[in-house]
Amino acid sequence: MRVLMICPELPRLESPGTMAPGARQIESLRRLGLSIDVVDMRGIPKLKYLQVIPRIRRLVRDVDVIHAHFGYCGWLGYLAPVLTRPRKPLVVSFMGSDLLGSPYNVQGDLHRFSKFMVRINKKLAWKASRVIVKSAEMAGVIAPAPSVVIPNGVDVELFRPIDRVSARTELGLPLDRKLVLFPGNPDDPRKNHALAAEATRIASSISDQSIDLVPLWRVQPEQVAVYMNACDVMVMTSLLEGSPNVVKEAMACNTPVVGVPVGDVEQLLEGVEGCEFCSRDPNEVGDAILRAFQAPHVAARESILERGLDSESVARRISTVYEQALGDD
Repeated sequence: MRVLMICPELPRLESPGTMAPGARQIESLRRLGLSIDVVDMRGIPKLKYLQVIPRIRRLVRDVDVIHAHFGYCGWLGYLAPVLTRPRKPLVVSFMGSDLLGSPYNVQGDLHRFSKFMVRINKKLAWKASRVIVKSAEMAGVIAPAPSVVIPNGVDVELFRPIDRVSARTELGLPLDRKLVLFPGNPDDPRKNHALAAEATRIASSISDQSIDLVPLWRVQPEQVAVYMNACDVMVMTSLLEGSPNVVKEAMACNTPVVGVPVGDVEQLLEGVEGCEFCSRDPNEVGDAILRAFQAPHVAARESILERGLDSESVARRISTVYEQALGDD
C-alpha cells in the first residue's frame, strides 16, 4: 500500500517543532511495509499551503490513500486533488487544537479565528473517508460524524528508563535538587505554566526542599527522553490537549506524571502506580507532586505496553483504518 502523508512541518535540527511524534509515526508505518510519500508544510509562512498544491497533485496519482494530519492539511488533502480521477480515499487525523480550539489566556477563552476553524473542521469530518481523533472528547466534538480514537503511539525503544544521574550530567542539570518537568512553551497560555509554577512553589514550601521547574521547550527530539529521565516528576497542566504525547512518553520512561483534567490524561493515569491525577487547584497539584516524589514503585511503562500504546501497535491500528477506507471504494 502506498500512502501520501500531508502534515505540518517535520522536525529539523534548527527547528525541532512539535511534529516529532508524527515523524515517528511515519517511520513506524514504514516498518510495517507501507510506502509513504511525505508532503510537510515547510516554506514561506502563509504561502506554504499554496506552494505544496502542485506537489500534492503530482504525487496523489500514484498513491492508494491520502492521510492528512491536522485540519489545515486535511483541507489540502481534500481540495488539492479535486480533479484527480479516481478520487483517492482521504483519512484525516485531527490533532487537538484543530477541534478543541486555541486559548489566548489562562481562563481558556478561545481566539475568534480558532472558533471559526473548529466549525470548518467539523465540516471536514463529514468529507473524509475515515477520521482519526486522539481522545473521546474530540470524537464528541465532531459527533455524529463517525471517527475512531487512536492516540499517537510511543517509541518505547527511544523512550525508556535510563539512569537519572547520567541524564542530569549529560544535560548539565543539578544533582542535588528535585526537578519537575514542564512540557511545552512557558509563554503559551494553552500550556498553563502559571499553574505548574505555583504548584511547584507550594510543594517546595511544604517540603522545605529545593524544587526547580524545568521547561521542555526548544529541545531537540533525541534529547526529550533524556530530560524526562533527568526529572523526578512531570506535570501536565494544559488547558486543552487531545492525547498529549509527552504524558505517554514520560510514562514510557517510567517518570511519574502528575496530571489535571485535560484530554485523555485521566484515562492514561488511572490506576497507574506512581502517577497522580488531581484537580487544577495549585495546592492539590503541589501535594500530588510531593506524593509522586515519594512513590515507592512506578508502573507507568508497564501501563503503556499493556494498553498497546507503543508505536508498532498503533501503526497496525492505523493501517487497518487505511484498509477500511480502501474497502469503501
